[in-house]
Amino acid sequence: MAALESAPLSPDDLSFWYADQPRQRTTMAMLLLLDRRPDPERLRAAVARMVEAVPRLRQRVVEAPFGLALPRWEEDPTLDLDFHVRRYSLADESSDPSDQAELFRTIGPIYERPFDRTRPLWEMIEIDRRDAGAAIFFRLHHAVADGVGGNAILAALTDAAREGDPLPPPPEKPPGAWKERSFASVFERAMRDRVAQDTARASAVAGALWQAVRKPSTLLRAGRILSGIAQDFGRQSQSPLRDFGRARRLAGIEVDFERVREARQALGGSVVDLALTAVAGAVGAWHSAHQLRNVSELKTLVPINLRARASQGLNAGVGNRATGIIVRLPLRIDDPRERFREIHRRVEERKAHPAVEFFPLIAAVIAGLPRTLYRAVAYRSSQTIDLIVTNVPGVPVVRHLAGAEIQAAYPFAPVTSRCPVSIAFYGYRDHLYVGLDTDATSLPDVDEFRRLLARSFEEVIGAARG
Repeated sequence: MAALESAPLSPDDLSFWYADQPRQRTTMAMLLLLDRRPDPERLRAAVARMVEAVPRLRQRVVEAPFGLALPRWEEDPTLDLDFHVRRYSLADESSDPSDQAELFRTIGPIYERPFDRTRPLWEMIEIDRRDAGAAIFFRLHHAVADGVGGNAILAALTDAAREGDPLPPPPEKPPGAWKERSFASVFERAMRDRVAQDTARASAVAGALWQAVRKPSTLLRAGRILSGIAQDFGRQSQSPLRDFGRARRLAGIEVDFERVREARQALGGSVVDLALTAVAGAVGAWHSAHQLRNVSELKTLVPINLRARASQGLNAGVGNRATGIIVRLPLRIDDPRERFREIHRRVEERKAHPAVEFFPLIAAVIAGLPRTLYRAVAYRSSQTIDLIVTNVPGVPVVRHLAGAEIQAAYPFAPVTSRCPVSIAFYGYRDHLYVGLDTDATSLPDVDEFRRLLARSFEEVIGAARG
């Protein structure tokens, strides 16, 4: 493998690196269900191919001394695939192969545990499921990639056909020795980085000020943006979903994608609109079941992918390229068609708001804050968000891993420190897979919520057909 160049974390990557802490793990994951156990030798060769094709999986984050500059991605000379790839076995799974409850209970605590920050930030676990085939649980620090970037890893790990292309055996060389640069050289590079970063920030600020002087209407636009952000991060809801613990509970459902597309076309919106409509129905029903009808809406963070369509799917690259909008999700509109129209209106209104195009610039400015202050700002911002719903453009074709066919792909997205529920959507083959990342403190009845969400999807799809 060729040596990798060191590079500072981008502002988007840095936001997840700084935000990660015991009360808020910024981990994303994918659960792949396979029709059989993957061939051990081919699996190891596929992992070796993956880390060769995606260099970020061979890198770790190295902090600058005294926090003088931004952290850097640097190659890990001690990379040990045996540390990152492990194998588990479910001992007490139900005799019904279709029962996935034990599998989800097993991966919940795994999902919560922190990464070793001295190593590359990923882990792949093979799980034997007795008579129900096998599973792969792949978890990744969000600083490495967003959901779309994860498709690049899937492309490098898997094959289009069951037999796949012949792979050379992975190199047998042992992990290298730990290398420690001298403090003088590390300090010198940190000072050079600091000068370059401060110069870039000063140039950006000067450009913004010159634009304001040259075109005063820019100030009015900036005022509108700040007003919109203040509204987004203002009032908090009274939902008990804001209670937060550290017991992760994962679950999933699947929906026929063709029916979703037909419903979306009939209703005249996007897949995101339909997904949010189903989520609003399920969350509203959950609040009603708990005698909480006074909660009429939830502020929902909806990440928006910034990659071109040609750079999604299996052609995506790693890293983070996304922004986000905050949609007030209505919970008290019982008619699915009316709820869809209202959510579609709110989503389009938020997408058109000028604040959306400025979020990357805001992220770059905030990245320059000291870590303690950055975390305080991030924590305060997250306190005003009630729910996270993200849709990841997926892969519509069958993929195989070491001779096993991938039959299902459940995505999982991180929560924030006062928003303990996130719902992720991922299209694979002919199904839309939904991953629920919840906290046992705020949502102890995750199985009931899963049933409510499945029922809400059926109601929305049925209403579209009607």
